Amino acid sequence: MVKVVTDSTCDIPLEIARQLSITIVPLYIQIGAETYRDGIDIDADRVYHELVHGQEIPKTSVPSPGDFVTVYNNLAGETDQIISIHLSAGYSGTCGVARLARSYIAGKCRVEVIDSNAVSVGLGLTVIAAARAAKEGKNLDQIVEKVHQIIPGSRIFGKVDNFAYVLKGKRFRLTRGLTFLGKVSMTLGIKLLGEAYDGGKIRSPVLVIGRATALNRLKRWASRFSGVKEIAIAYSTMPGEAEMLAQHLKPLISKEHILITRLGCATSTYVGPGTLVMALIEGEEE
Repeated sequence: MVKVVTDSTCDIPLEIARQLSITIVPLYIQIGAETYRDGIDIDADRVYHELVHGQEIPKTSVPSPGDFVTVYNNLAGETDQIISIHLSAGYSGTCGVARLARSYIAGKCRVEVIDSNAVSVGLGLTVIAAARAAKEGKNLDQIVEKVHQIIPGSRIFGKVDNFAYVLKGKRFRLTRGLTFLGKVSMTLGIKLLGEAYDGGKIRSPVLVIGRATALNRLKRWASRFSGVKEIAIAYSTMPGEAEMLAQHLKPLISKEHILITRLGCATSTYVGPGTLVMALIEGEEE
């Protein structure tokens, strides 16, 4: 059976990862002089505490080639086919490191490394689809083809409550106007919404006031797509907001096809508390 590998920015719940035999390679979180493995030595609560109260903002670094070589070698004892799907190269060098590691195990196992062009649950939904196909007995070529069909139809939307973390994290590129508005509006309850694409760019940015307006805007964006099969919602610190958004989306898609999860450590370092991320796949814009 094909084995599926990804990285910890996928924000897939560990229970689902275990059920689908997904191997998650952790990124590293750096706080001061200390380094932790995402989701193993540190959890999201600690990251948010440091973001709000710490002297230094947590930073991330990519897995080492050796991390991937170890994973690939271990899985090569069980299979001769691996698909390794990772966050967009526009956010991180993780995918490049995975490709380098693949060259070190040449001949032991066939490994296909794919840039998902996404992050967080946008990556997560693609990985879950690949793992389900593997469970169904699809071969590596069939799964690679499926993933390449999914990627162009994947969309990621988000709501950020506090511009400070986006500005400091420098993973998302804001226009000068949005940067200025963010600096002067953080105390006014103004939220930034938009579609993340192309490794950190934000399409159709909107500034709104109030939770209800923000959730309605996210629903409106989702409703522009037809044939949506799966939606994932990831929250940072407000699970109730994720549940509210899921309720808003019920007219568009049945609840069993809406995954609610929490943003992991690596993703959280760049968006901060009060963030919601909504990803959908297999839809075509009307």
